[in-house]
Amino acid sequence: MEVFEAIMSRRSVRKFKAEPIPDDFIEKILEAGRWAPTGGNLQHWKFIIVKDPKILDMIRKVSPGYLGATPFAIVVCSDRERAYKIGGKLARDYLCIADCSMAAENMLLAAHALGLGACPVKSFSPVALKEFLEIPNGIEPELIVIIGYSDKKPSRPPRFPLEEITYINKYGEKWLKEK
Repeated sequence: MEVFEAIMSRRSVRKFKAEPIPDDFIEKILEAGRWAPTGGNLQHWKFIIVKDPKILDMIRKVSPGYLGATPFAIVVCSDRERAYKIGGKLARDYLCIADCSMAAENMLLAAHALGLGACPVKSFSPVALKEFLEIPNGIEPELIVIIGYSDKKPSRPPRFPLEEITYINKYGEKWLKEK
């Protein structure tokens, strides 16, 4: 799948089939996350694969955005303690969150390229997740990437036209592509 096609055709899937996902697919998705850009090459992310149906059910109960049952999920965490030691407040409060988001996007695109559906979930109780998954202090869950075989392909969502969101040289100067 060509990269622009993947970007334009990926959708957030919220209804999944019960089919298990092969471990080699999971590894490819994790590798995609690992190769995401990272500020200062800090790589302060941690990935927790959750396959246990009981734990997945507990996570769903504290995650309003986790719709539909999936055969697995990846909890993308930031190592904020390490980020602070290496890069200070900026790394802890911003870079590690941005980096986790970029890793999650790579995972979403990799899942799509493998014929899977996926959705990033931010609406969850971090306190409950830390307890369920025994996440230590200093490590924070940032996103849950839920993945499975799509049961229904969502339609293409609307997007604002570039003319409404793009400026050139300074804010307010509309960008118009040359004809």
